[in-house]
Amino acid sequence: MRGRAPRKGRSVFSELVVAYLFLGGTGAGACAVMAVAGLLVDGNQLRLCAASRFLDEHGQAFGRFFGTGLAAGVAALALGMICLTADVGRPDRLMLLAVSEPTSYLVLGAWSLAACFGLGVLAALAWRGVLPASVVALRGLSALLVAVSFVTMTYTGLLLSSMASVPLWHNLWLPVMFVLSSLSCGIALVLASTLLGRSARAFARVLYALVRVDSLIIAAEVLVLAAWLVAVCAAAGAGSAAAESTPTDAAALASVRLLLEGPGALAFWVGLVAVGLVGPLAINAIVSFALKPSRSASVALPGQVAFLGSALGVLIGGACLRATVVSAALVPAAVGLL
Repeated sequence: MRGRAPRKGRSVFSELVVAYLFLGGTGAGACAVMAVAGLLVDGNQLRLCAASRFLDEHGQAFGRFFGTGLAAGVAALALGMICLTADVGRPDRLMLLAVSEPTSYLVLGAWSLAACFGLGVLAALAWRGVLPASVVALRGLSALLVAVSFVTMTYTGLLLSSMASVPLWHNLWLPVMFVLSSLSCGIALVLASTLLGRSARAFARVLYALVRVDSLIIAAEVLVLAAWLVAVCAAAGAGSAAAESTPTDAAALASVRLLLEGPGALAFWVGLVAVGLVGPLAINAIVSFALKPSRSASVALPGQVAFLGSALGVLIGGACLRATVVSAALVPAAVGLL
């Protein structure tokens, strides 16, 4: 990833990197969600589906649901890799970067992203019956996909937080926030893709369960977002007489001001907080308590509209989170340029 010399009106990273951070996290989150769901499928049902290569009616329902969700995750990962490659300039430079860059998080992330993409493709093909797979193979593939997906979701936050020159990022709350956001965006992508692809008709209870899990994740994300901002200000000595005694402290506080009051404040307060967090929480509460899974094992139209509205809000919020976190980042030397 090419860093930019921070100047007034410019971000540390390019828009392509911001898109990569969002798409990579969302794709990995979707793969993680589908892999965990695959591990929770009843063994007897899975055995029957695998024996028929997902060709009977029951197996086709499973194949469509898991195949669609995984395909959406893999597509997001592919788009993210395209954005990263475009930012670097050439594919061979990306491979050289992965093997030669001294930052271990970057090397780990490059390979985890490739592994997540490869395992996601294999899992999608296996669930669709294109590749023969036993119950043991599907379970093993799902377990591996869970592991690499979580590494992929985590490494970007760890990479940014390891940059001591950017005080807004140099905080352990940032990786936690990125993981929670990636999981929430992954659930949103699964909900949207399976509903729009009409592959979730027999999985209403699964979708309602995902909505409830997403509500918990969003609530945790709100708390972590607040803890991150408080920690950045506390580390900079906010509220003390010497709050801006060092260039690093000044850069940290200036970054927080940019985030909350600067040109990107609209994206933060409206895109992230209102649309990405508060809105989906409200919608999910209505879905969880007012709308119940129908006896026909399908999602009724009001539920589908609610699911899609919540998913769209979460995805907008996830994109705004990464855009605002990157755009508000300042290094000590850049504060005087504002």
